[in-house]
Amino acid sequence: MSDNRADERPIPQASHGGGLSEKQKERGASWRVFVYIAGSHLLLGFLALLFYLGSHAQK
Repeated sequence: MSDNRADERPIPQASHGGGLSEKQKERGASWRVFVYIAGSHLLLGFLALLFYLGSHAQK
């Protein structure tokens, strides 16, 4: 074992958030939640419309 310190490199630390401030992270998370909720409501509304139209189809 050698005492050479050149072989010991510092462990890189993960950078979460890309250097954004906490307020910017909160705003991004809020928008993401809004988009997920709005998107799921639109999808469920579309499925409800399909079920409604399917139940009223002429047989």
